[in-house]
Amino acid sequence: MAKPRVVIVDDDADFRAPIKAVLINEGIMVEEAESASQLSQVLESFQPDMVLLDVNLPDDSGFNVARHLKQNTYVDVVMLSSMGEVEHRVSGLNSGADYYLPKPVDMRELLAVIHNRFTTQMANPVRKSGRWTLDAAGWLLITPDDQQHPLNSSEFALLNELAKQSQLSKPSTREALYTAIGKPNYSPESRSLDLHMSRLRQRLSTDQFPFPIKTVRNVGYELTETITIL
Repeated sequence: MAKPRVVIVDDDADFRAPIKAVLINEGIMVEEAESASQLSQVLESFQPDMVLLDVNLPDDSGFNVARHLKQNTYVDVVMLSSMGEVEHRVSGLNSGADYYLPKPVDMRELLAVIHNRFTTQMANPVRKSGRWTLDAAGWLLITPDDQQHPLNSSEFALLNELAKQSQLSKPSTREALYTAIGKPNYSPESRSLDLHMSRLRQRLSTDQFPFPIKTVRNVGYELTETITIL
C-alpha cells in the first residue's frame, strides 16, 4: 500500500529531527529542507504528497513558497508557525495552504492531518496529481498530466516491479524483471525485456512527460521518478 511522502521545511534542525523520527516510525517517507532554495532542490528528485512549511525561512517567506507550490504543483501544504494569531492563520490559508498548525506541533494532530489529506488524495486518483501513479486495482498508469493508460499483464508486472524498487531507491535487475513477466529462465542473449521497455517508453510518454526510466548498465532498469502505487 502506498505511503505518504512528506518534506519538512524549517531552518531549525532540532525542530525537524523529532518530527522526522515520528513520521518515519509511521512508515512515512520523509525529506528535509532548511530553506526555500533547498526545497526546490529536493523537489527535483522527490515528489511529496505534502510539504510541512515553516512561515519564517532564511531566504523567503513561507507564504510566498506556499503560493508558488499551490500554483505550480498539486502538493498539499501545511503551514507551521509559532505565530498563532488569527491574522497569520488567515494569511497562510489565503496563500493557498491546506492547513495551519501552530508550534509546538501536536504530533497526534499532525499525523491525523497527514493521513486524512493523503486518504483524500488516494480516494481521488484521477485528479491531476503532478506525479506518476500506478492504479494496481484497475491496471492503469496515470501520467502527471492526467492521461490514463490501461496496462496488459506484462506491462503491469514490469511497472509494479519497477515502482516497488524505486520506492527503495534501487534499480530493478534484469532477473527480477524477467521473473515478473513469467520468464525466470531467460537466455542471456534474450532482448525481449529491452523490447518491452522500448514499447513502454513509446506508449506511456506524453509530449510534456517522457516516461521516467533509464537503463542501468550490467544491472537492469531504474525509474528516474517515483511511481506511486495505489
